[in-house]
Amino acid sequence: MGSKMKKNLDVITAMLCAMCMVTAFAAPAIGDESENTGLRSDVEILKREMAGLKHQLSHGEKGSNRLVSALAGINLSGGISAGGFYASNPGKDVSDNDFLLSNFIVELSSGENDLPVSFTGAFGEVSTPSLLDAPENNIDFDIEYASVILPPFAGATLEAGLLQPNTGYEDTYTCNDKNAICSVTGSQQPYNAYGARVAYGFFGVTAYAGYYKTRLDNEEYSANGRFADNSWEIGATMNLAEGFDIGVYNYRINGLRNLTGAIFEYTLDNLYVAINTDYWRWDRSMKDYYGRRSASACALYVEPSAGRFSCPVRMEFVNQGKSMIYSDSTQAKRIYSASITPTWHFTENCYCRALSAYVCADGAFADHRGNVKNSRVYLAAETGFIF
Repeated sequence: MGSKMKKNLDVITAMLCAMCMVTAFAAPAIGDESENTGLRSDVEILKREMAGLKHQLSHGEKGSNRLVSALAGINLSGGISAGGFYASNPGKDVSDNDFLLSNFIVELSSGENDLPVSFTGAFGEVSTPSLLDAPENNIDFDIEYASVILPPFAGATLEAGLLQPNTGYEDTYTCNDKNAICSVTGSQQPYNAYGARVAYGFFGVTAYAGYYKTRLDNEEYSANGRFADNSWEIGATMNLAEGFDIGVYNYRINGLRNLTGAIFEYTLDNLYVAINTDYWRWDRSMKDYYGRRSASACALYVEPSAGRFSCPVRMEFVNQGKSMIYSDSTQAKRIYSASITPTWHFTENCYCRALSAYVCADGAFADHRGNVKNSRVYLAAETGFIF
């Protein structure tokens, strides 16, 4: 279309020039020399304007091609989910139900190219509560993660920016998770932070190490007037056999606490099973604030599926003693929970699910009047789309 327009412009220019020349030759019969000179000047101005228009068209086409080429090299993905959530015993003067935009994530990443540097980044918001929290919408719409990735040498990657952690099992963005609500175990696993991480793969093993300076959520892990400063993580994932993967990790929040954990995953036909174990320990400088320095947690995930239907089941046990790592209640020495989330997949990318959960933690909850309660029932109905 651009070349055709250029030809038309050439024809128009020629026609205009011819008309002006005819007018110029005829001018002496009807006007004086000054009029003839003025016409020639107008012709020159017209020529320059037409040349400028052709130049702009040419450069516009090049700019458009560059834009199309750049957009073709970017991948767009993400997810959106929303639904109704209900939690019994939400606390004094706290609503026990809400309609949540639980996930809204738009991710941009570089496609396949020959460049040595790639990138990934996402913006949006997440409002998914954990079993220990009442449902509440998050109104902070911001960059969730963004990083630049380069391979310093064969088999290795270096990632820097606002990073998602490798530590932990459950996904913060539950549209990518098997359950609509975060577990008690997952509620204490780390969130995104600013820093850098290097990974190296060899013989089916991927090892990684990362250092983070500041956190996306400044309140994350704050305790007794202290806030998380720098932190680091190390870990490895490996495939032991077909359908059987394991991962181990250690995440240190300097001056506050340390997490050590492991993940075991097994898939056999239409059955998926995973186990996630975590062990938290307060820093020595925090030992005078709590009656116990450590807490442990274990969560079991089972997901049978048949066609478009799946039914994830999650059970967990947390032993925190008086450490108050998972719950602020000193009475909640042990926490139990069970969740079931029958899910119907309309397509590979679109689903509808309903969650029912029960969690028991002594003294961790309160009703609308402020009376202390030991348990909670959670219900949720959610639909989502992954793109």
